[in-house]
Amino acid sequence: MLRRVRWMWRGFAQLLAAGLALAPPGAALASPEDVLGFGARASAMGATGAAVAEGYEAVHANPALLSLSRERRLTVGLAGAIFDLRAGDRRLSYAPLRGSVIGATAPIPFGGALADRVTIGLGFFAPFDVVVRGRILYPETPQFPIADRTQSVAVQAAIGAAIGRGVRVGGGFAALAALSGSVTVATDATGRVGTLVEDTLVASYAPIVGASYDLGAYRLGATFRGELVGRFNVVIRADDLGGIAVPPLHIAGIAQYDPAQIAFEAARVEGPWKVAIGATYKRWSDYPGPVEATVRCPEVDPGTGEPFTGSCAAPSPADPGYADTLVPRVGVERSLALRPGATAHARGGAFYEASPAPEQTGASNAYDNARLGLSLGYGLSLAAPLPRLSLDLFAEVQLLLARAHRKRGDAGAGDAGVVRTRGALVAGGTTVGVVF
Repeated sequence: MLRRVRWMWRGFAQLLAAGLALAPPGAALASPEDVLGFGARASAMGATGAAVAEGYEAVHANPALLSLSRERRLTVGLAGAIFDLRAGDRRLSYAPLRGSVIGATAPIPFGGALADRVTIGLGFFAPFDVVVRGRILYPETPQFPIADRTQSVAVQAAIGAAIGRGVRVGGGFAALAALSGSVTVATDATGRVGTLVEDTLVASYAPIVGASYDLGAYRLGATFRGELVGRFNVVIRADDLGGIAVPPLHIAGIAQYDPAQIAFEAARVEGPWKVAIGATYKRWSDYPGPVEATVRCPEVDPGTGEPFTGSCAAPSPADPGYADTLVPRVGVERSLALRPGATAHARGGAFYEASPAPEQTGASNAYDNARLGLSLGYGLSLAAPLPRLSLDLFAEVQLLLARAHRKRGDAGAGDAGVVRTRGALVAGGTTVGVVF
C-alpha cells in the first residue's frame, strides 16, 4: 500500500514538473515590426510607409508599393534595442534586443501587358537568441510586456502589381511561431511512472493587403494587416494513476499578438522633399489576454458520448479590458545629390501611440504606457557609374510617458496606493543593399 501511494504521488510530481517545464517562462504582445517599424528607412521616418515605402520594406508597410521596385536587390543588416523600464522606484531588468534583418525584391519578368508591373518581396527579422519569447509571470510581479513584444522572428512575403492610371495593389502574409504539443503521464506494466512529451513548432499566419493611388506628386496609401496570434498549447494528460482522476490540463496562452490594423497615409513622393502623414487604427479590443483556461469543459459527454452541451465549473481568465487605439505618424525625407550617381538622404519622424491596456488598479502589475516615438536616420544611395549599393542607418527613441496606477486597497502598491510607471526604449540599426 505504501509503495502504491508513493508512485501515485510520483505521478503527480511528474505531472507538475512537466507543466512547469513546458510553461513559457510575462505576457508578450505584438511583433518587433509593430513596435519599432520594419526596415531602417521606415523606422527612421516614424514607422510610416503606407504611401512612401520603398524596396523590401513595402512587404510590411504596403505590398502594393513593391511594384515600384524594378531591380533585384538584396538587403542585409542589424538592428537592436535596449530598455529602461521603471515601476515606482524599481528598474525592471530586460534583455536587450539584437537581431538580423534580411530583405529582397525581385521583379517578375512577365511580357506583354504585365511587363514591368509585378514584383515580389521578402522580409525577415530574426533575433539572435530566440525564435519567439512569451513569458507568463504571476500577475503580482511587476512587468512591462512591451519588452518581450520585440523578441520574435518576423517572416513576411508579398507581391505587388501596378494596375495602371496610378493604381497599385498588393497582398501577402506575415507569420509567427506557435507551439503545439502534449505530455502524457502514465504507469507501465511494472508500475513505474513515465512521461512522454511531444511538441511541434508551427506557424500562424495573417494577411497583409495594400493599395495606393498616385495623384501627380502625391500618393495615397492604405494597408490592412490581419490579426496575428502566436499561441502555445500543450495538453497534459494523466492516464492510469491508480484511481486518481486528473482532468486534462492545458498549458496554453498567447506568446505574441498583433492586433488587426488599418494604416492610411497621404504623402508627397516627388522632388527632394518627401513627407508622409498618416494614422494606424489598431483593434486591441479583440485581444483575449495572455493566458487561457487550464481546465476546460469536455468536448464529449462521458456518459452519452455525444457532444457536451452542459455547463461545468471550469474557470475562464478575465477579459483584460484592452481598448482600440489610433496611432498618428509623420515622416520626412530630404534627398541631396552629392555627385553623379551618389545621393544622400536625411530622415526624421515621430508618432504617438496611446496605451491599449487599462490602468492596473488591482493585484495585476502588467504595466503599459503611452509612447512618444522620435526617430532620425541617414541614407546613401549609389547608382551607375558607381557600384549599385545603398546604406541606411536609423536611431529611434520611444518615451514611455509617466502613468499613475491607483491601486485599490492594499493590492501591493505600498502606503501611497499609487504605482507610477515610466521608461524609455532606444533602438537603432543599419542595413546595406546591393543590386544584382
